[in-house]
Amino acid sequence: MNNRKKTYQTLAGVAAVGGSLYAMNAAATKLTKSLLYRHYKEDDRPSLLESRYQCENILINNNEGVKLRGLFINQDNAQQTLVILHPYALEAKDMSLYVPFLKEYIKDSHILLVDACAHGQSDGYIRGLGIKDVNDLVCWNQYLLGRFGKEHQLVLFGKECGANTILNAAGKHVLKNVKAIISDGAYTSPQQILGYRLVQDYKIPKMPMLLLLQRKIKRAVHINIKEDTTNYVKHNDIPTLYIHLKNDDFVPLKMVYPLYNANRGKKELFVLKDEKYLYELDSKSEMIKDFKQFIDQYVNG
Repeated sequence: MNNRKKTYQTLAGVAAVGGSLYAMNAAATKLTKSLLYRHYKEDDRPSLLESRYQCENILINNNEGVKLRGLFINQDNAQQTLVILHPYALEAKDMSLYVPFLKEYIKDSHILLVDACAHGQSDGYIRGLGIKDVNDLVCWNQYLLGRFGKEHQLVLFGKECGANTILNAAGKHVLKNVKAIISDGAYTSPQQILGYRLVQDYKIPKMPMLLLLQRKIKRAVHINIKEDTTNYVKHNDIPTLYIHLKNDDFVPLKMVYPLYNANRGKKELFVLKDEKYLYELDSKSEMIKDFKQFIDQYVNG
């Protein structure tokens, strides 16, 4: 959680900058570095996830030779793997509380929790912002197919930036063995969520800051923050469940509707009114019944 706090502390520093072009450019440079780069990797820390489920530590290399880490929970005789992707600036272990909830409904499945590049115990220093991370998701799928065979299938769950990675991959048709997607808290594009946070939290006008950020990020790491997930889900044929909090304090609810409306394939939308997390859903609620119905139809069926 510390990395995420540091990033938004940098945003707070930007808020204090004056309006001159020089000051704005300097602030954009500082913010670009904070958003994109991990300057050091924290030591691995023990977690309840590993002690409860006896996770296997898996290391693979992506196409750029960067070592990626995943935590694998084995399930005997499983024919599929649930892959869990975390939000920006968090890590796989921060998704621990989702595991027992998802295990209860997604039956007979291995689980793989992935540290994105430049997060957690994965190597690398450049964060992919849900765009470059698509290639790493393909590498993880190749690993699973090599381990379990070409008929092995995936279920994909992502939170915020992790959800965008999955939706972008689905629209690009780079994964052919996915049964279903659960997208929790996805945003429309990196540019739009950055603009929202600048205005919402620090009362900074979107322009010219967003334009400066876009240019600096593209020049530095060839990532276009205008890349819009809405355009990708127009080509998504994988059954997808969109989940969003009514009072989401990071990604506004209004961002899920363009994604849902543009999505070409079978889709459902759940708006959580009182809960702060999916795993807080009451087991007797109507929404959990609908959630179970989606899982039974597209995953367990």
